[in-house]
Amino acid sequence: MAKCSYLVVLSVALLAFGCSKKKDAKTTPSNTADASVPKVDPTLCDTNGKNVVTYDLNKDNKPDVWRLYKSSDEGGTKVEFMSCKQIDFDHDGRKDWVVAYNPKGVPLYEKADVDYDGKWDISTVYDTKVNQRAEVERDTDFDGKFDVKEIYDSSGNLTSVRRDRNGDGQPDLWEQYKDTVLLAILYDDDFDGKVDRRDEIPGARPKIEMPTNLDPAANGTLDAPKGGAAPAPAPAPKK
Repeated sequence: MAKCSYLVVLSVALLAFGCSKKKDAKTTPSNTADASVPKVDPTLCDTNGKNVVTYDLNKDNKPDVWRLYKSSDEGGTKVEFMSCKQIDFDHDGRKDWVVAYNPKGVPLYEKADVDYDGKWDISTVYDTKVNQRAEVERDTDFDGKFDVKEIYDSSGNLTSVRRDRNGDGQPDLWEQYKDTVLLAILYDDDFDGKVDRRDEIPGARPKIEMPTNLDPAANGTLDAPKGGAAPAPAPAPKK
């Protein structure tokens, strides 16, 4: 009788152990997402409530393109549009290009890392009213800081370029354009925020003077020279 009781107890214990192991197998996630698989970057564009669609361009079983779609209601009809796109061109897990869109498909901003070092080299802001780029900042020496800022008019034509040659975050060379034609170049050679000399481009007309207010509303590091706006150069002598 004691032997039978022992066998019963042993059987119950083995059954309980088997159930415990089986339960553990069920509760332990076998399909846990691989931490090494790159995901959409929420710091580059808003991911809340978005439907994320991924693509694997190089067939390595890891996504390298992320498209974010947002649903909106237009007159009682549910419409889905792509609000953001992120791409990893060199397949290292870091995003190399991102562009955000409004509901009409017009770009809002765009960023690109052209040397794949994890730092943005080009940043573009668009004027959504005319679907044209308004400002472009560039890191031409790839040191992690923008040193060139381009300004465009509502037609998408370049109007000015501001360059930071000494890396202090302030412009010290200004290129002025009219109808994409370079008119003049102004230099701050001692980097004190004031124009020291000006090169007129022969045959370039009309003459454009140094602006008294470069761009107070714009964001970035190349908006205005140190110490306020540079004074306008002396008028050209009368002919």
